[in-house]
Amino acid sequence: MNFNRLNSLEMETEDHYRKKANVYRTSPEYGKMISLYPILETSIKDCKGENLVA
Repeated sequence: MNFNRLNSLEMETEDHYRKKANVYRTSPEYGKMISLYPILETSIKDCKGENLVA
C-alpha cells in the first residue's frame, strides 16, 4: 500500500483493485461468508462477466 496516498483523494489504479478483489475472493473469510449465505453465492455467479462499472 502506498502510504503517501492516505491523505490524498487520488484513487488507486483499476489493476490495484482487481488484485485486491482476487486476494479477497481466495480468503478464508470470503469462503465462510459464501457458505453462510448461499443466495449471495448465486447472485455473485449471476453477475460474473457483467460490466458493472462504465
